[in-house]
Amino acid sequence: MCGESMKLAPVAQVNRIAGTTQTSARHVLEWQCPDCDYFEEAEGQLTDLSPELEAWLSDQG
Repeated sequence: MCGESMKLAPVAQVNRIAGTTQTSARHVLEWQCPDCDYFEEAEGQLTDLSPELEAWLSDQG
């Protein structure tokens, strides 16, 4: 980690199901550094999210 401030970003994670051609997708929020490639999944209860992020997280289809 370079010490820069992290930003909360929406990410769609797509996983392949072993032995099939199916995929599974889920919406998550990640803390990302704008200056380097470091990221980590946001954990716990997040409060005061924008309405856009709330809608994106609740849209699982």
